[in-house]
Amino acid sequence: MKNIFLILLCGCLAISCQKELDFGSGDITPPNDFPVNDTCFACDYSPICDSSQFNYIDTVNGVAQAKSFLYDVKSDTVVNAVTFKKILELNSNTMNYFSCSNNVLKIYAPSATSTGGTQLSNIIQTPLKSNEPAGTRWKDVIQVTGGSIEYRYTIIEKGITYPVLDSNYTNVIFVRDTAVSIVPLMGEIPFAVRESYYAKGIGMVKVILKDLIIGQTQMVSQLKSYHFR
Repeated sequence: MKNIFLILLCGCLAISCQKELDFGSGDITPPNDFPVNDTCFACDYSPICDSSQFNYIDTVNGVAQAKSFLYDVKSDTVVNAVTFKKILELNSNTMNYFSCSNNVLKIYAPSATSTGGTQLSNIIQTPLKSNEPAGTRWKDVIQVTGGSIEYRYTIIEKGITYPVLDSNYTNVIFVRDTAVSIVPLMGEIPFAVRESYYAKGIGMVKVILKDLIIGQTQMVSQLKSYHFR
């Protein structure tokens, strides 16, 4: 089941765009104006435009490696009456699906594989509700064979300044969500926690994924630099 968590986490790393600017370090204050002639996905805390590039440092089991995302914004598609923007990540040739109505960010995964090989389809996750105040809670429920998985979200802090690597990001929202497996006769089994930091006008600047079964941090992904075109 943790495979699903990781698939949706990867989808969350598609972030932002406004105009041709480079930001590498220091205090980060992104521009507020969007380009007129570019194709964009408008979302206060996860805007994406054509040709924007985001460079992350991912640390998995203590080993750090660079990872780069480059985006091509495509057309709209409708899933369960929700309109999603199709966004192609060019380095991996992976299509992502995002919706942001009233700054409620939704991510659609056409398919995923649970632990044990169960194939799932049409998964929709809501990782952020940026108009809501700190303390707001909500959840997503995914049905799997023999039970379900709940993602239980809480906005921990809002409007904070948060350091990531050599940069300080302003107007950041900190969201924590816990993945809980619910199996009849066995009850609830929390198995993972994700801590996500979103900067306004930029997107996700840091995410921490913790494995509750073994009690270890599984991955830390931190934004190193980004390029708006």
